[in-house]
Amino acid sequence: METSAGSWAVFPMGRLGQPLNTFWQLFFRPSGGSRWSDKASALAVATNGGLVIATPDSHSVAVGIRSTDALSFSPLLVTLDAGRSWSPAAPVAALAAEPDALAVDPGGRALALATNGSGGEVLASSAGLASWSQVTTTSGLGASSAGRACGLASMTAVGWVAGHSVIGGDCRRAGVVGIFTGPQGGWHLAGPTLPVSLAHGSIGVLGLQRTTSGLCALLAVSAARGTSLVAAWVTAGSGTWSVSPALQIGSKRVLSFGPDGRMGLFVLSSGSTPSRSTSFDSVEVLSGAGAAWRGLPTAPAHTATMVFGAAGRVDALVVEDTVFTDWGLAPATGRWTREQVMNVPIQFGSSS
Repeated sequence: METSAGSWAVFPMGRLGQPLNTFWQLFFRPSGGSRWSDKASALAVATNGGLVIATPDSHSVAVGIRSTDALSFSPLLVTLDAGRSWSPAAPVAALAAEPDALAVDPGGRALALATNGSGGEVLASSAGLASWSQVTTTSGLGASSAGRACGLASMTAVGWVAGHSVIGGDCRRAGVVGIFTGPQGGWHLAGPTLPVSLAHGSIGVLGLQRTTSGLCALLAVSAARGTSLVAAWVTAGSGTWSVSPALQIGSKRVLSFGPDGRMGLFVLSSGSTPSRSTSFDSVEVLSGAGAAWRGLPTAPAHTATMVFGAAGRVDALVVEDTVFTDWGLAPATGRWTREQVMNVPIQFGSSS
């Protein structure tokens, strides 16, 4: 996530095959700086369950800590000074395991996607993050006319556009995009409409990313021949969507996605080909509405996520057990160059 103060990234480290020995880290690099620092210890809560981040104003940052083990709720912390100090907000019910499970609008109102016994719920908080109230549940939204038209299977993301709450979900009905706005006047499907060539696949919303002028949705279209990714943008107040060309990823797995500049988007995916027995990570980027997908050089092994900073800077953040490495893409050669190595102190067994 990019803010005026700098770049933020979250990813898991440690023994990734052991949930209680996996600890999510919160890294920050100040604008104009070259070195990353880890802010996870400042949160003072075990981060085995994962971290979710959101920004209301492209400066302050809210961090939700997913529940794990005996922790049955999600603490929520806010920083106004790039992580030098943190203030607690009202905790929220256990946040869902989705990258965009938390969203805060410029006025300070927040939405949270949480898990519950009935399959998930969306909670809302007024300005100040002092308390939370239920907006809807998976079953409630699924029973609405919009939910029935989609065949809602699950809710996957929350966001804001033009002051209206937005929920993303996975649809069972082929060709229908599960992006809902409301609830004033009832929930309704907001679009977009995808090309006829994608109408026979089931569509899921992977994420809802705020842009400088509205909202960007990343969609996964699943069909017999594999998965395609489509990005869609809407400008605040317009209601008109722009849709990108489809990116065929087949059976590859999406590892990470996030912003590339003011309107762009990157996707990091992992897979293999019949002629390549080992897995490899590929990076595709879109500069915005009307652009085509373009590939970058294959990411270094074990890349957890990418960062697209100012002046065209591109970084691949690599994780191997407790070692963090930042690789920068050299524009002149198109090769990755090691920029920083950090040993992250992780106390294995501390969460058992």
